[in-house]
Amino acid sequence: MGEYRPTSAGRRTEGAVLCGGVTCDFTVSRRTINPPELKDARSIGYNHGIVQDGTFYMAGQVAMDEHSEVVAHDIEGQARKVWENIGVLIGEIDKGYEDIAKVTTHIIDPAEHYDGYKEIYWEVFGDGPYPCHTVLGVESLAHEAYLVEVEVAVPLSDADS
Repeated sequence: MGEYRPTSAGRRTEGAVLCGGVTCDFTVSRRTINPPELKDARSIGYNHGIVQDGTFYMAGQVAMDEHSEVVAHDIEGQARKVWENIGVLIGEIDKGYEDIAKVTTHIIDPAEHYDGYKEIYWEVFGDGPYPCHTVLGVESLAHEAYLVEVEVAVPLSDADS
């Protein structure tokens, strides 16, 4: 089996690998997305987003500004910043909230914070279209001050990649 090593942003890799005894040609197209309005994620070993072979992947977004500061200590303020960060990120692929197909929300103590989070969710999605939405209650996130982390899935067409 061949080994894929990521290349730098916006590059294309071509080659051949052994697929079940048959040589298969491949082309991998990968674009990393790290908008200046968001923390420089590369400094700690990840990218905010990647478009690879027609699929958009994103890291979970939290209430952090470009200076690595936690924004707000209440769920409404954090949710607002999370959705603002998501808007910046998907804007880099020329998409908007209406293009989001799936949302996964990780929330600390949903019994206490879900209503406040949902209030901001309604502000973002208004009258729709509504994505699929999974809300997971978690014990903790990567920083003790984070109350919510959100990932979204945005389908891409051949013209988008």
